[in-house]
Amino acid sequence: MAKISRKAWARLACATVILSLVGVAAVAQDVLKQRQDAMKGNGEALKTIDGIIKANGNPGDVAAPANKIADTAAQIPSLFPAGTDQGDTGANKEIWQNFDDFKAKAANLQEQAKMLAAAGQAGDLATVRAQFDKVIAACTDCHKPYRHKRQ
Repeated sequence: MAKISRKAWARLACATVILSLVGVAAVAQDVLKQRQDAMKGNGEALKTIDGIIKANGNPGDVAAPANKIADTAAQIPSLFPAGTDQGDTGANKEIWQNFDDFKAKAANLQEQAKMLAAAGQAGDLATVRAQFDKVIAACTDCHKPYRHKRQ
């Protein structure tokens, strides 16, 4: 077995650390992209629902985009792992300082969106309008303390 010098071990250790950090940064970038895509998807679903309401459309058409919001809301906590507060993100550091509250707000959004889907399936546009306001309030309830404009 060949003997490796201390200098070679030090270089190997440094290279390992650097590659590990690069890997962590790549994972963080992937998570940032996933959560930005998820939030954009929520915004698109909200616009679709708003359009249905404003057009006095079929309340049943609200169910699919509302369920999409509910599905995304269930994933929100996993889209904010520790260490993803750097880079091109609108996430405030308070998310990780108050993660239980953050998760509760995501759970509330999920519940409100499910209720919106149910209201759509029930076919009453007035109930859909009222529940849509509750979904918007749930979004605002989280964005206000935990989001800032990206630079």
